[in-house]
Amino acid sequence: MDPISICLLAAGLVKQIQAGCELYKQAKESFVEIKRTADDVIAIGKEAHGFWNQLLGFFRSKPKAQVAKSNGKSKKSDYVSVSETQVKVDIVKNLTEFFRLQEQLAAHIREEEEKSKSVYDPDQNLMESALKRVMAQQEMDNLVVQIRECMVYQSPPEMGALYSEVFSMREKIEEEQTQARLKQEAKNRQELWLRKEEQRNFQLKLAYLVATTTFLLYLWLWLLFVSQLRKT
Repeated sequence: MDPISICLLAAGLVKQIQAGCELYKQAKESFVEIKRTADDVIAIGKEAHGFWNQLLGFFRSKPKAQVAKSNGKSKKSDYVSVSETQVKVDIVKNLTEFFRLQEQLAAHIREEEEKSKSVYDPDQNLMESALKRVMAQQEMDNLVVQIRECMVYQSPPEMGALYSEVFSMREKIEEEQTQARLKQEAKNRQELWLRKEEQRNFQLKLAYLVATTTFLLYLWLWLLFVSQLRKT
């Protein structure tokens, strides 16, 4: 997949993350509004309860039990009616896919750089290659900024905390993977050097064997010629 296609897919994921953050924000605001409404109902109930207590003192205990029971059910219903977990799960899924595309782009750029260093391509358009790399990297960096602004500055605090934790863990894993990649690349270079050394040694041994065989054949022919010369 070329860098431009990777960036287009990443941009689509950012749109989904932004939509998820907006949905989460609306869910939180609706939850707060519902909670406030329920609290208002409780307050009104308490006021009415006090009025009737003054008017009808001998009914004080019965209305109290009825109002508490009704408010308890309403509050429980309000809390259960709003769910935020699925929104977070969807955002994390999109973040995971975004990170995968970001690493894919970085791997593609590294591969192109290694190829450019080791393989000469006379037909390569240098300006086109440079533009694709620069534009893709700039676009990916811009998308990361959009995600940070959306989750940290335009969403409830929990979303900012989620962003910080996820990106902190991502940086840790990225550092671990970078070290692992460098070790693997060093190991691959060592194995390549060993294979080349083995091939060189084999070629030296083969050359030595051919030289020795040629010398022995020449010596045998010389001895045969001397023997025939003596007989004659």
